Formats: sequence, structure tokens, C-alpha cells
Amino acid sequence: MALQTIISKNNNWLIDDHHIKQLCSIILFLFVIQQSLAVNQQKNELHIINLQSTTIKENSEIALDTGWEFYWNKLIQPGDFYKNNPPRIISLKSWTELNLNKTEKLPSFGYATYRLIISIPKKRPHVSLYVPAAYSSSKIWINGKFFSETGKIGTNRIETLHRRFSQIIPLDTHETNFEIVIQAANFYHKKGGIDKPLIVGTSHHLHDLKAKRIMADMIFIGCLGFIGIFFLFFYLLYWNKDKAILYFAILCMSLSYMALSDRYAPFTVVFESVNFILLTRIEYLTLFLAGTTASLFFNNIFANFIYKAYSKIIVYSFFVLVLLVLFLNAPHFTKLLVPFLVLMIINLIYVTCVIVKSIIAKRLESILLLVSVILGSIIFYVHIFLFLGENGNSLIYVNFGYVMVFLLLSMLLMKRFSDSFRELEQSKEVAMQQKKEIYIKSKELTNANQELEVNLKLLENYNTELDDFNHIVSHDLKSPLVSVHSLVSFIEEDLKATLDSDTKNHLNLLKDVVARMDALINGLLEYSKVAKGKKRKDLFSLNELLDKVINVVDHQHKSTFHIPDEDVEIYANKLELYHVFQNLLSNSIKYNNKELAIIKISVAKLKNEYVFSVSDNGPGIEPKYHTKIFKMFSQLNVNEDVKSTGIGLAIVKKIISGNQGIISVESEKDMGLKINFTWKI
Repeated sequence: MALQTIISKNNNWLIDDHHIKQLCSIILFLFVIQQSLAVNQQKNELHIINLQSTTIKENSEIALDTGWEFYWNKLIQPGDFYKNNPPRIISLKSWTELNLNKTEKLPSFGYATYRLIISIPKKRPHVSLYVPAAYSSSKIWINGKFFSETGKIGTNRIETLHRRFSQIIPLDTHETNFEIVIQAANFYHKKGGIDKPLIVGTSHHLHDLKAKRIMADMIFIGCLGFIGIFFLFFYLLYWNKDKAILYFAILCMSLSYMALSDRYAPFTVVFESVNFILLTRIEYLTLFLAGTTASLFFNNIFANFIYKAYSKIIVYSFFVLVLLVLFLNAPHFTKLLVPFLVLMIINLIYVTCVIVKSIIAKRLESILLLVSVILGSIIFYVHIFLFLGENGNSLIYVNFGYVMVFLLLSMLLMKRFSDSFRELEQSKEVAMQQKKEIYIKSKELTNANQELEVNLKLLENYNTELDDFNHIVSHDLKSPLVSVHSLVSFIEEDLKATLDSDTKNHLNLLKDVVARMDALINGLLEYSKVAKGKKRKDLFSLNELLDKVINVVDHQHKSTFHIPDEDVEIYANKLELYHVFQNLLSNSIKYNNKELAIIKISVAKLKNEYVFSVSDNGPGIEPKYHTKIFKMFSQLNVNEDVKSTGIGLAIVKKIISGNQGIISVESEKDMGLKINFTWKI
């Protein structure tokens, strides 16, 4: 209508094309401005979070978790938002969890801009904005004013310096509307961006809450760090016999470092250019180390109740996780937290079953440990479901409860130490008692040694006297016998023509007595010399030894000898074995009542000894005389034509006994004789 009125008033003006074009341009410009104002008004109405009706009290906490504008892969500064397409409105959580549409899923790596406009009451106490740590670097503007940059924002990993810190930013008391712009970049973690709500609260309350959180953290970090260092030095310097102490020390220090690094990242403050991915790898390695040492701690406490392969399974499982952390690239190694937690849950269930089993066995350690596990579980659930973020005092109580759990575990270790120390003291007392007994026995042994020395001296004297006796026997006793024999021979020669038969028999009898006396003296001398001196052993052929003995005892070859068909190498004292066979073969020939003496020698080599046997076809010996024949001067008179001293077999037994052997007889009257004897190798 307005256009028609203008046309009707001035038809000439309408005829001018130039003026028509100007009028159309003005109308189009006014339309664009009107539409732009309408759009801007619609945007402001859509994105402003109106908190004017909210009463902000001293302890109020207003969570800003919804209504955020989100611009993916764009780093937009305040004042430039009108240049971009309409934003996506989201709730604050990791951008990998955002449901933008059915097909689009944002990756872990990338960068984005967040924007939120809020309106708060004019009448309010002094308020601040709590900004949680983002994944990973962030940059913040409020009402177009730059406030802080955590790390360095970039569009790729090289340009980005990853850092994570929470902040408290005071808000201008004269303003009611606030535009919050946050840029975030992540190129290391599976999560990305801001995953926790920002908080608006009174400055006093937020700073008080932060102070209490720091206090709670220091209780946890300081106490666990101190406990860990204490037990580590205790293990290294005083008591390295109990590996549970070492595992507990590493567990406490690992948890202390994790809490310190996760909340305050001290190395990033001290070393500004340190690689944040490296620090994150260290955090994960520390976490897995804590899980491993906790499992090994329980394994060491309940070694008698846990499956033997348990420790190997735990070590190998966590070793695989460690290798994956070391060799996987970001963000893949940050996804290992889920399998680690699953493994720890399975481990905790198994440990609980073991604790119950040990309680049934009435182990006091299991009661302390069960109390610690129950208390720790209660504190954990209270922390998660009731007190998390509620107030600072609760956080202090919760962390103090965690410290109490580790103090209970410390009591468990100290009890193990006291038990071990008590056992050590008891062992020491037993050792002292044994030392006293050893001292008494030592004195007795000393006295016995002194008596033994006296007896050895007496024995030496007796041996000397025996040697003197042998000398006397061999010279002083044998000399008169030789003289008597010579005198008898002289008398017999001088009276040869006049001797009657009776006198001649008497003289022969006297000569026989002298000969028997000489043989007896020689036998005694030989018996006294048996096993005297060093026993030298040689390796020699048995058949060669037997041939030499046979040539001596049967030089006329009137008897038949059967020696072993297969020769045997003997390792023994050759002279002693020669003497034994000489006596045995000589007796088999001497006492044989057959026209032809048949003698058989056999040998068998066992593991630790030789077994010899000598058998003949002689008259044999009744069983009742089997032991008597080995006694000195024992004679059975089976053959009256043979004169014997009764010393030969006694010598044989003495030699065999000296070589740890045993001699035995197998014989019946008129059934021949078989003598068996063993000889130690």
C-alpha cells in the first residue's frame, strides 16, 4: 500500500528507472536487516541460559552441563561465531560419546570450540566459574576477554602441547550476562574435550572446596607415600625375608604417584616441555604396577591357600598390559583401562574366596585383611555414590578412610614381622640352648679326645711291645728250638749205631715237637703282621694271581684246579688276596682225603663288592664246626697224618674282615667243603 501511494503522488518519478532501482535496493536492505535481527533475536533466545530466577547462596553450585554450542574441528574466537553455520547444541561429555546423528561418530583426536551464554542475577554474592580439566589442552574467554590457556591449542599433535588442569575464574560483579568460549584440542587420549560440567558458585565456596580437596589429596598422597617409603627402607635395610613388605611398599608408592600425577601433574610444572603422552604412559604403567603388586601381596600373604600358578598368571597378564602400553600408539593404550579393571574385579573375587577359605582355617591375618577389604569397599562406594563432589569435608573423611585401610594392612605386615621376629627369637633361644649342649658335648669330646690320645699312646706302646715280642719270638724263642733240633740231630748221628727203635722213635718225636713249635711260632708272627701298615690297592688280573698261588701250593701238579673261564680285573690289595687264596687252596690240598684233589674257584663282581668261592671234594665239615674252624689254634683232626697249628683260617678271616668282607662255610660231612667270602671294592 505504501508503494502504491508513492506511485500515485508522483508519476513522473516512477518513470525514472534510476529512482526505481534505488527504492528497490532500500527495501531489500531493510528486509535483510529485519530478517537478520529476527535471526539474532531467535539465536539469543535459543542459546542464553537464563538463571535470573536462581538464588545463589553461599554453598550453591550451579552445574553448566547443557545448552552448549559445539563447533567440531573449528577454533573460533569470540566475535567470529556469526561467520559459522548454526551450531550443534550438546551436553558436556567426551565428544567421542556425542550422538550428533545416527551415522556420524567423532574420533578421539581433534579440536573443537564450545560456547555458552548465561544470565545470572544482579544481586548475588561474588561468584566464580570452576572449569574442570579438559582432554587435553584448553583456552578460555569470558565476555570476549582472554583468561587462560592450559598447554597450547593446535590443530595437530605437533602444534598442540597437552596439559590438564582445573581452574577457578572469578566473574565480573557488574555483569549479569556472560559469554563463555572454550577451545579444546586432544591428540593423546581416547576421550576428547570437556567431559564434566562447569560450576558456577560463590568464590568463597569454590576456593574453600578446592582447599579441602587439596587437603584430602595431601592426606592420601602424603600418608601413602610415607607408608610406602617406610616399608621400602624397612625391607631393604632390616627385613628382606618377607616379599609382602616390598609388594606393599611399591603398591603404596604407586597409588601415591598416580594421585599426585593425575590431579597436579608436577612434572609438567617443573618441565614445561615434557611430553604429556610419555607421562600418561608412566601413569598407566604405575597403575598396572599397583595392580600387580597388590595381587602379589595377597599371594604372599596366603601362599598356602592360593593356587600355585596364580602368581604366574597375574605377572604374565600385567606384563602383557605393560607391553601394550609401551608399544601401542595414542590413544589406543588409554583404552587398556577397561581390561585392567575387568582383570582386577576377577582378581578381587578370587582373593575374597581365598580370604574366606583362610578364615575357616583360623588364620588371624585373614581377619585383618577381610576387615581391610570390607572397610575399603564401604569407603569406595560411599565415595562414589554419596559424597563425590558434595562437600570438601566428606572428601577429607573418605581419603582418611582410605588411609585407615592401608594402616590396617600395615598392621597386618607388622604382625607378620612380629611373628617372624618372635620365631627368630625362639630359634635364637633354641640355638643358644643347642650351643650350650654343643659346648658340653665339646667338653666331653675334648675329654674323650684326651682319653683317646692316652689310649693311642698306650696302643703305640702296646704295638712297640708287640714288635719287641715279635722280635723276641723270632729270635730268642726260635733260636733255642733250632739248637734243640740241632742237638737231637747230633745225638742221633753220634748214637746211630747203638740206638734202639724206642730211642729212635723218641728222638723223631722230639724233632716233630720242635718242628710243630717252630710252625706255631711262625703262624703267630704271621697273624700279628696281618692288616698292619698301609693298604695299597692295585688293579690286577685274578687268573694271573691264582696261577701264581697254584704254582706255589701245588708245585708238583698233583691236584686239579678250575679257575674262572672269564678273567676279572680286581681292584684290591694284591698281597692280602694272595695270602687268602694261598691259605684256602693249601688247606683244600692238605686236608683232602681223595686220591685226586679237585678244587674250583669262582668269582662274581657286584656293585660294591666281589664275591669269591673256593670249593673242594674233601671230607667236608659238620655244620657244628663251621664257626669253630676260624678260631685261633682250632683243629678238627680230620686227617691225623697232617699236622696243623690252627692259625691259617684265623688269618684268612682277619684279612677278609679288615677289607669289610664276610666269610662263610657250606659243607656237610663227607660232602666236600665250600668257603664263600666277600671283598669290598
